[in-house]
Amino acid sequence: RWLHCEADDANNVFNVAFRTTPTDDTGVAHVLEHTALCGSKRYPVRDPFFNMLKRSLCTFMNAMTAADYTMYPFSTTNEQDYFNLLGVYLDAAFFPNLERVDFLQEGHRLEFKDPADAASGLQYKGVVFNEMKGAMGSQAARLRRAIGCKLFPTSTYHWNSGGDPLAIPDLTHEDLKKFHRSHYHPSNARFFSYGDLPLEPTLQRAQDLALSAFDALDVSALDVTDEVRYTEPQRHDVVVPADAVVADQAKQSVVNVSWLQVNQIAEGESLDSFALRVASDLMLSGPQASFYAPLLESKLGSGFSPGTGYASSRRETSFSVGLKGVAAEDVEKVEAAILATVDKVASEGFPRERVSAVLHQLELSAARVSSNFGIQTGMAVMSTWVHGGDALRPLRTAENAAKLERALDADPDSYWQGLLSRHLVGNTHRVTTVATADKGFDAKLERAEEGRVSAIEAGLSDAEKERIVEECVALKDAQEADADVELLPTLTMDVVPQLAQTYPSKHEKAAEDVPLQVDAQPTNGLTFFKIVFGLRGLPDRLISYLDLFTSWISELGTAQMDYRELSQAIKASTGGIRAEADFVPALSDADDCVQAVVSLRTHALDRNVATMFELLGDVATSTRWTGEEERVEVLLTKLAAAAGSSLSSQGNAYAASLAKSTVRPYMALEEKSEGLPFVVALQRLVGDGKAGVSEVCSALSEIAAHVFGGGAPVLRARLSAETGALGAARKGLDGFIRRLGAARKEGEGECAGEAGERTVGDALSSFEPSVGRTFVAVPTQTNYCVASVRTVPYEHPDSAALYLLAQAMSTCYLHRELREKGGAYGGGCSSSPMMGTFTCSSYRDPGTLATLKVFEDAVAWAATPGSISTKDMNEAGLRAFKSLDAPLAPQSRGTALFSNRLDDASRQRFRDALLAQTPETLRAAAEAHLVGKPMSIAIVGNAAAVPVEHGVDGWTVLGSDGKPTVKREAGSA
Repeated sequence: RWLHCEADDANNVFNVAFRTTPTDDTGVAHVLEHTALCGSKRYPVRDPFFNMLKRSLCTFMNAMTAADYTMYPFSTTNEQDYFNLLGVYLDAAFFPNLERVDFLQEGHRLEFKDPADAASGLQYKGVVFNEMKGAMGSQAARLRRAIGCKLFPTSTYHWNSGGDPLAIPDLTHEDLKKFHRSHYHPSNARFFSYGDLPLEPTLQRAQDLALSAFDALDVSALDVTDEVRYTEPQRHDVVVPADAVVADQAKQSVVNVSWLQVNQIAEGESLDSFALRVASDLMLSGPQASFYAPLLESKLGSGFSPGTGYASSRRETSFSVGLKGVAAEDVEKVEAAILATVDKVASEGFPRERVSAVLHQLELSAARVSSNFGIQTGMAVMSTWVHGGDALRPLRTAENAAKLERALDADPDSYWQGLLSRHLVGNTHRVTTVATADKGFDAKLERAEEGRVSAIEAGLSDAEKERIVEECVALKDAQEADADVELLPTLTMDVVPQLAQTYPSKHEKAAEDVPLQVDAQPTNGLTFFKIVFGLRGLPDRLISYLDLFTSWISELGTAQMDYRELSQAIKASTGGIRAEADFVPALSDADDCVQAVVSLRTHALDRNVATMFELLGDVATSTRWTGEEERVEVLLTKLAAAAGSSLSSQGNAYAASLAKSTVRPYMALEEKSEGLPFVVALQRLVGDGKAGVSEVCSALSEIAAHVFGGGAPVLRARLSAETGALGAARKGLDGFIRRLGAARKEGEGECAGEAGERTVGDALSSFEPSVGRTFVAVPTQTNYCVASVRTVPYEHPDSAALYLLAQAMSTCYLHRELREKGGAYGGGCSSSPMMGTFTCSSYRDPGTLATLKVFEDAVAWAATPGSISTKDMNEAGLRAFKSLDAPLAPQSRGTALFSNRLDDASRQRFRDALLAQTPETLRAAAEAHLVGKPMSIAIVGNAAAVPVEHGVDGWTVLGSDGKPTVKREAGSA
């Protein structure tokens, strides 16, 4: 079956998906997704997928395994590239080689720690194996899996389609090939295409390259059966990993209640699924939501549990709600509160104005032009279509919203009551999951894995050990062999435009001489606004609270409305009011932070622009930064819990922030306001109770007084809208600025800080770079390694060379060493011309010190003459330009100039420099700026396997609480 969406969009899309229905936890569908991309009949090249990433200008290229289907999507704006990728993808999906050597690399293998020495100790390796250790290495992931397992006791959703690391080693190569034969067939496939290319050539190419080789196949055995419904509610007790950091050690239980609901195939014509999606928003989103007061404001827990919400990506939908951070003695209270709230909502329904606000958000979302609409649609259609359901379901939002409005008009008093009674109150397929946190969860898994491997090793004969050595040596030889990549199609650099894409921005003066950038763009009936305030004069001591200020800018209510009313008003009229802090370095000096800023942004349908600016004015001039201590306590507790759980799941972001914090001044401030120190500070503030809340309210009031009271200059503003809407937008903008100016005059003298107090500007100018080596030990089974180096600013002659060099090092060296050989899920390097940094990183990596050695070796490789060929450099260029020339949504055109002060001339000079590079200039840049330069290192990783000691060889070892961790001597207490 084939679905084509013709569109006036040059970003053309192809996607092929197969229904893949696992019957165990070995991850066969996931390992197959990886292995299919490792070489095929027409392209017997090692790793054609990753090779095509550097031979293409694709705007998206990936493969994904969902719970019950696997898909292979790509998009590109280049017609030749589209057909190049189409041929590679079709051959990979339908005619993969599935060699054993690729199965060992991508799936799992037994390997000696020294692959050639059978006496060096056995271990498991494999890309998917380590990927899933990382993916399952958080409380959230384990809880979601436990809920799904119990909610679907008999169907394919009972199993982990990605694979459980405990079961992945049970998968055999023959199992993999058998699964491909039975599932990857045109009779079990769904094809999607989108864009402005004519359909016929794509159909003909698919027929010639793949479909003509197959006869029809009966795939009814792959049909997913309806789940057998429980006749009475179930209770499920599980153990999950503890979050890395918690504010209250006595409150670590999680309670979740879930219902299995709509069968989207049998009930495909029903409005129920869409209505339940709306109901989920009404029950969970914002402080006015049904569950907010009884769960969050009751202080029974720290935040909604993982999995909370309406899930419609599977054949049968589900709704879940719960709390984390619950005391063991309060578990029953939480379940009772959930069920009582469900009964109350099912009895009372929802006010029509709240329903209208949710539908308004859906209208906004549908109207907002996206640069990747085609790829998003191509992936969204598959979830029910692979089961014979409605392929156009994701495109029916407006249609279903109108149907819901009519249903509510016809039955205003009992529509919601009937819906919720059927799917919640009277639904016996209900599962209550109670999770107990175990600090030693990951360590126990590690010991179990070690025990399993030790038992295997003890039972191996000499011949079996020799076979393992031979397979691993063969794998290494294959990884290091020169592949004939010229068998693969490619673009060349001559398809890259010489001139950068430009967008005409106008520069005017708004009220009170505020500089205004105006971008007239086809925004499809939406107006976008942003205003920027300078922060250099803010007291430095307030930086730790800046993220709270930006996060809660519209969460506390105003003089006109309490926080519930404000949330409702914003939802009914705008796309949200948000704030963010940022630093803008000079193009000629990456240490010179031209601007430290905080910005306000919002957008709305053109018909609501006047209301948008009125609400923005309320927020800027009269937010209740004090007097809402109860509200702040709830927000603080929720944020602290989320931050504590994120250390394990987002270790890559924390490691990058920490490594770069010693490199550039603004990165040091960002680490303080968003990194590990911020996570630790949140736990302290929650632990301090009312004193912590008071401290936060006082700090937020000071920041607000500085930003909105006159201490922070208004640097500039921007409007993006269609030409016909700009007049009304200018009127609203000028009114907002005058209102802000009047409030500033009234509050003169209320700026934060005292005369002579150290400011953000002082902190930036006094920064001294250093080199750090830090290991942060968290509960996880994999590691995130980052090494960062100070390099050169955007306008430096070598900036373009370093930008290309990062692409070449990633694809030509680090991918092979970190992923293929090392078993990490990901790894590479990046150069930031704006920040003047060069960074190597690995993701979900079993290695630590060995990975740091790979980073060093990569630098040496890059500086060695002959390492980077002309072909490598051209491929690096394609990777670079696919990023620089990625399609922009209309509202984003002009943002580089507004946010980063990157004008067209600067962008063109950088582009010219990229096009002028040679292999020798890349080598010279590595020699000049990387070789011998100290790397600032950070690892966020496995607390059970810390390879360094605090205070030894320059290492700082921290626990997730931010405190130094010293290894205990054997036998010590």
